[in-house]
Amino acid sequence: MTNKEDNLKFLSQSLKMHQRPFIITSTSGEVLWLNNASKYIFSLKDNDKPNLLFIDEKDLEKAQFDSEIADSFDVFMKINLRKKDFVMRVLLHVIPVDDQKYFLIEIVSNSKENLFALKTILSCLEHDRIGMNYQKQYRLTGNKELTGIEALIRFYDENNKVIPNDKVIPFIEGENVFSLVVISSMDIVKEYFDARKEKGLEDVTLFFNVSAHTILHKDFLAIFKDFIQRLDIKPGDFGIEVTETAELNNLSTASLRLSSIKNLGVSIALDDFGAGYSALRYLKDLPVDVLKLDKSFTFELDETHNQSLVQIAKLMADSLSMEFICEGLEEEWQVKRAISLGCEMGQGFYLHKPCSLEDLNNE
Repeated sequence: MTNKEDNLKFLSQSLKMHQRPFIITSTSGEVLWLNNASKYIFSLKDNDKPNLLFIDEKDLEKAQFDSEIADSFDVFMKINLRKKDFVMRVLLHVIPVDDQKYFLIEIVSNSKENLFALKTILSCLEHDRIGMNYQKQYRLTGNKELTGIEALIRFYDENNKVIPNDKVIPFIEGENVFSLVVISSMDIVKEYFDARKEKGLEDVTLFFNVSAHTILHKDFLAIFKDFIQRLDIKPGDFGIEVTETAELNNLSTASLRLSSIKNLGVSIALDDFGAGYSALRYLKDLPVDVLKLDKSFTFELDETHNQSLVQIAKLMADSLSMEFICEGLEEEWQVKRAISLGCEMGQGFYLHKPCSLEDLNNE
């Protein structure tokens, strides 16, 4: 066994069964070894290896091998996996072993559930198994006027069965790879705009879910602007729902980007309000038009404490000139209670169950 093989064996033994995906490469990016978790998320057979490319050569210039403490830093890496390329944010560890130099690439994963979510997303992206369902939003009083439609991402397994979103999205919402899902889904949304005139939905706003972290994706703003211009989307036609359950590390940048999007005539909704991080700060700093109350409040509308919180949230929305939507309305009594608390618009299974574009209409 050569000295290089000895070093690789030393590096790999302790990481083989580690919960996080690890890849050992040469300094040029040649893949030398992958642990079990890496093979799992990339659906690789024993001898298969992905091709890796460091996006920015300047990242490699940071690598210092002359320290007694190994360097580590965030980098973006392009991964070629059979049919498609993916850009992922990874941790790059600089590992000098004797006279050999290696990169240890770590894909951050904190649980087996997170590993499953990563594997699912990568497989769905690679094999085009991402679809869209649509759920209507209604005015609760009067003639049950249709006020908006939410586009809901759906993931499908190899047998074309729906994979529950709660098995995927909560575990990868803050990851760069989820931004790829959002961006690729915009092509599916195009199908809605192609069909909406025929379906009598020209005056209805379509809302599209975007993770808070996707707003910060380096290519998102340019791609989104191109999408709006290419489809000739007019003010009031389109909106984005920013999920509030994932913490934003750079709120000022997110605010600037959302303001640029709003200037295109796109409505900004804050989704899952009250379920995640810094709710009041988001209201203060982000250019929000619509406030969507998280369904956890709706499920317990029979409790006095929850009723008071709903009224407070509605009062805040009114004070800030925001529309207010009560999510998760699944039974008639919830709708009646929401109306009694001053909620004018709602969304949920009782009002409309998510459906395919084919089944969507203006009724």
